[in-house]
Amino acid sequence: MSETAAAAVTARVIVGVRDSAKGRAQLRRAAAEARRQQAVLVPVLAWSPAGGEHLYRTRPCPELAREWEQRACAKLDDVVAQTLTGESVADEQLPVSVTPVTVRAESLADAVAAIATGAHDEVFTAPARAGVLTRLGMYRHDRGRGVALAL
Repeated sequence: MSETAAAAVTARVIVGVRDSAKGRAQLRRAAAEARRQQAVLVPVLAWSPAGGEHLYRTRPCPELAREWEQRACAKLDDVVAQTLTGESVADEQLPVSVTPVTVRAESLADAVAAIATGAHDEVFTAPARAGVLTRLGMYRHDRGRGVALAL
């Protein structure tokens, strides 16, 4: 691949955004990862019409749909700005570039999947939460051996 073609390929770190403490922490971790990879951070927020798509299809109103989308954009901008600026975020955690995106979708997972279309896209997901037995130290998983309970 030529140097010009390699420069044209931009890595993206895509993260679903929720306005919660866990969602903001995940956005901060994704921003740090994007910075580490010199990638573009793409925070994604899903929105859907009030009452859902099925109800909207029975009585479509483009003016309301534009209003809902504008509200989603404002909310995403607000969450990103509050999360990635301020005293709690160090400069080394800030990504090189941020491109927020709102997607009309039934779920956040659907919205992220719709955006993550490139070969160099990395979807940043929350770490799997350990179950109760694992947190109590009574459960472990060995590769090739299946699941074992410690007695």
